[in-house]
Amino acid sequence: MLNINIKNKIPVGLTALCLVSLFGLKDTGIFVNEHVQTTYSGNKVYFEAGEVAEIVEKVEDGYIVSKGKAKVTIPVEKIQVTESETTTYKVVKNTSIKDSNGQIIRSLFLGEEVVLVEDLGENLVVRSEDNVKGQVSKSNLEFVGTEVAKFDAPKIETKDSNVVKIETLEQEEREIAETARNKNVESVNTDRVEENIPSNNEKANEAIDLALNNLGATYVYGATGDGGFDCSGLIYSVYKEKLGVNLPRSSSEQSSYGAQVSRNNLMPGDLVFFNTSGGGVSHVGIYMGNDNFVHASSGQGKVMVSSLSEDYYNSRYVNATRVL
Repeated sequence: MLNINIKNKIPVGLTALCLVSLFGLKDTGIFVNEHVQTTYSGNKVYFEAGEVAEIVEKVEDGYIVSKGKAKVTIPVEKIQVTESETTTYKVVKNTSIKDSNGQIIRSLFLGEEVVLVEDLGENLVVRSEDNVKGQVSKSNLEFVGTEVAKFDAPKIETKDSNVVKIETLEQEEREIAETARNKNVESVNTDRVEENIPSNNEKANEAIDLALNNLGATYVYGATGDGGFDCSGLIYSVYKEKLGVNLPRSSSEQSSYGAQVSRNNLMPGDLVFFNTSGGGVSHVGIYMGNDNFVHASSGQGKVMVSSLSEDYYNSRYVNATRVL
């Protein structure tokens, strides 16, 4: 289902073009599966299934997505757009589309409409109906309107085969899914939860100490210690880089690694997982005992200690694994 909120009227023909191929300044989407993208500088940027994608622009190869200070191109099949905002301007004075060096790309005719790509202040980066992109002086344009198109978010299910299935939910299915989330239905298969699994207390305590050494460190998307951590990056740093446990990188993959343990059988050093995005496991921490766990919190922006009994985490708890 598609819902459209038109702040000012836009011609139908241009509307169709906008929805199909032109994306404005505030487009968002959801990653339908995990993805790792390497930047030009060689750094890796990690995205998890269900993570919100801040789309900067639609390009030939996919979407340019902003994460922290990084901007990377993501293949189209990795993202489902959930909201697209398109701002349109009309040419009211004779002008041209120019490149960044001021060279004319092509002339614009009076009354022609263009779609905003980026606001540079006195100049706007726009795209014409024939897909020509460049800069135009704002003084030669007149604001027409802004259109917001909202699309149904995908349902992301992690199967036993680790294949992520994407489905668009109808209203009845969305209501069922919401009810299930409210009742804390687990999204990870824990049918094979084992009890009485031995734990390496010495290694577990070392893992906790290593994590606690980073208390107050800044939460940084995709980071494993270089200037900060994201939630799974903290786990990856402690268990793989420090203790040599061959953990995968993302929280959803980590939730299936090791032996599944029940919540009432948690021991220090166990990994605890949460569904904070509504699309499956998306957060992880290290259980410390006494109902507490240490984690990198995106909401608080730092590494901190929280309680499993807090309403937020209690209602979003999914599963736990023992890797030591």
